[in-house]
Amino acid sequence: MTKLPNIGKPATNALQLLDINTLEQVAEYDEKTLLKLHGVGPKAIRILKEALSENGLTFTGNPTKSASSGVGFAVFCDFDCDNAPKKRIIRDYLVASASGDRAALESVLEESFVWTVPGEFEIKGRDKFIAELVANLQAVSILEVQSLLSHGKEGSAHGTVTNKKGKHVYFSDIFTFQSNKPDAKISKLTSFVVIEN
Repeated sequence: MTKLPNIGKPATNALQLLDINTLEQVAEYDEKTLLKLHGVGPKAIRILKEALSENGLTFTGNPTKSASSGVGFAVFCDFDCDNAPKKRIIRDYLVASASGDRAALESVLEESFVWTVPGEFEIKGRDKFIAELVANLQAVSILEVQSLLSHGKEGSAHGTVTNKKGKHVYFSDIFTFQSNKPDAKISKLTSFVVIEN
């Protein structure tokens, strides 16, 4: 394993937050996604490219590891969901909720959707949920999904959202779908959230 070159403290810290500590790990990602990380700029990417080249490596842009997904932040997730439609729906929900994409949210949530944060609040109705989400939208730098599971009418995901100021929101979401059908919409979501001060 080859150590990261000197790319500056902000860029090194941004990569280490994602457990990227070697050039071999950097090579698993695409440069466009890494550029979206708070602290990683064109100079760091240039230095990484040179170091990768010197070691016979390149940015592979593995689509199952990372993607920009057309949003203004980096998304790190398992993008290989072709055989698990509900995992794809959960992934799409997570990206849409982080970006405030109303149309995408409407496509995965049923109208009578209920969101519960135990001990805090409950919101009933898709439109009320989307309005609340959009009203409290943060400028996101990174969405990292560490785990994404689905089985039957249920699913779960947990991960970290990092805002542009470097603060973290750690989440664990439990999803209930309308039915067992592969294209069923999400009917309930229970979220456990820890917000870094």
